[in-house]
Order: sequence, then C-alpha cells, then structure tokens
Amino acid sequence: MKNQAPAIRGLLFDKDGTLVAFNETWIPAFCEAASRVARAAGQPDIADHLLREAGYDRSLDVFETDSMLASGTNRDIVRCWDTILAETAPPDLEDLISGVFRETSLDGLVATADMPALFDHLAGAGYHLGIATNDDTELAELAAQQLGIRDHLAFVCGSDGGFGGKPGPGMGEAFCRHTGLDPCEVAMIGDDAAADAGMARAAGFVAAIGVLTGPATRDQLEPWFDVVIDSVADLPEVLAA
Repeated sequence: MKNQAPAIRGLLFDKDGTLVAFNETWIPAFCEAASRVARAAGQPDIADHLLREAGYDRSLDVFETDSMLASGTNRDIVRCWDTILAETAPPDLEDLISGVFRETSLDGLVATADMPALFDHLAGAGYHLGIATNDDTELAELAAQQLGIRDHLAFVCGSDGGFGGKPGPGMGEAFCRHTGLDPCEVAMIGDDAAADAGMARAAGFVAAIGVLTGPATRDQLEPWFDVVIDSVADLPEVLAA
C-alpha cells in the first residue's frame, strides 16, 4: 500500500480460505460431493478422478493452485464433472452438488479467527464490510450467520448474485455502489491470487491483502498481494499501520 493512498474505508472479504478455514471446512465437502456424484452416476470408483480433474489429489492431499475446487464457482465444478461423466451424469447434478456443499460445509464450518470479536472491532472502527465469494450467495449468507457476523455486513454476494464471479470486477464494483465508496477506498482480503487479487485489481481497489488460511503458500501469494498476513486476525494491526 502506498503512503499517499486514500484512507481505506471499505473491506471486502473472500469467504472460503479467508473467513472460513479452507481445508478443514471444504475437503470433507468436496470428497463427499465427489462420492455421491460418482455413486449417482453408477461409477463409485470414479470419485478420486473427479476430484483430481477439479484440482484436488486426495491421495497426496494437495490442491492445484487456482484450481476449480480452490477458487472456481460451483458452476465450474458442475461443468467439469458433467463433461467427465458425459451420458452417465445424473440429471440433477447441479442440485446434488449444491446440496452436499450446503449440508457438509455448514456442518463442518471452521472459522479462521474469532469472527464476532474481529467484526465488532472493524465495524466499531467505522469500516464498511462485505463478502464477495465464488460460492453461492445463499451459502455465503448462511455462513455469515453461523460465523456471527451477518449484522455487520453491508454486502454479501456470491457468483450467482448477478455480478459475475471473481476475478471479474462485478462484485467489487457492486460493493462500491452499495456502500457509496470509491474503489480507491476499498481493500480486498482473500486467499487466492487469481480470484481475489485479480478482482481487486480489476475493480480498481487501493489494496489487496492476502491471508495464509487457504491452500496457497506465502511464496505463491506475495507476488500478487500488497501484503500477506497469517490470518484475518492480524488485519487490525495491518490497517493501523
């Protein structure tokens, strides 16, 4: 962040890997979805292949950087698995995947910090707060409620919200319109270089702040973000500096 930059007044957060611990919350959801889809397709042994093609190797417990499972939308995953399964794909594939994600990710949701305390502090300091995620809006709303932060959020939007997914600028621009902020007064906080830093740049935000609570390493994030911190718990200190 440059010394002459305007004061940051808005903070737009990614959800998964940023507010929600990625591996702890989403690996079980991805694995359960792949297993159920494979069974519904009559090919129970194809689950690991579905996961690998979408970016996660279960045998190695490794995500591909910027893969569909790490940073894509639910519709990206549906298209990927539908292509692989071809004529054996269940007709309700999208509903099946969305249902598993909703059930499993919320049941196993793990926060990356003390979210009520953090958002109480940020709201009390006068920041406008929002969530922009490549997950669906309904699931983002439910996660915000479960995290205990929904009342502090001026904006919650997923890739199905009518503004496109990240790294496109749409959700970032919508946050600015909703809050009345100029993009040069907003920082994006996220765990993915392509999606989160990419949207921050595309939307003209003053800063992109990376966190290490997703699948990416510091070395992978530092070239793309203005600063990289361990988790959102460190955000008040960074903002004060």
